Amino acid sequence: MSQKRGAIIIGAGHNGLTTGAYLAKAGLDVLVVEKNDYIGGASVTREMQEGWFYSSCSYVCSMMRQAIHRDLNLTRHGLVLVPYLGTVNFGDNGETIVSYNYEEAEYNQLRRISPHDADAMFRFHTDLARYAKLIRKTLLRTPPDPTSFRLRDIKELLWLAREFWGLGEKELYEYIRFFTMSAADFLEDYFEHDL
Repeated sequence: MSQKRGAIIIGAGHNGLTTGAYLAKAGLDVLVVEKNDYIGGASVTREMQEGWFYSSCSYVCSMMRQAIHRDLNLTRHGLVLVPYLGTVNFGDNGETIVSYNYEEAEYNQLRRISPHDADAMFRFHTDLARYAKLIRKTLLRTPPDPTSFRLRDIKELLWLAREFWGLGEKELYEYIRFFTMSAADFLEDYFEHDL
């Protein structure tokens, strides 16, 4: 027997689950489907070997919007955020870099492998913070349809134009380049060592 749904979401990663929760909260009958034998996608910490837990991307929970945390009452549902203390990266030739949530220690670790990369790290963090500031402003906004003449889309296009209007030509070029380049190319602009 078929059942009508208000929404079917393919993928039970953190984005799919969040979207599903908001739609369900709005009163829709939601079905979220996932091909893996676990849900949560990149936000999951999994036991890869007995006693060894691995978080593929859940270390970026610091980017989680507090509004989502509040709206969905995630603490009541069991979410516990563990503070990010650092990571270890292993190179092909046995070298390691321990990454800390402490700038001077991170600088010293990088300097052992590449003085150039250690010096580039501050510029990298500064540039990322600048890009993140713009991204934060647009993250929860509905993107406009540039081919539409609907008032909502026109207002959103005007809002975007105002946000970019104050940027100089060089900075606007840097933003466009950042949003359209691969992560590998972006990192190569700063760092010489693969680790």
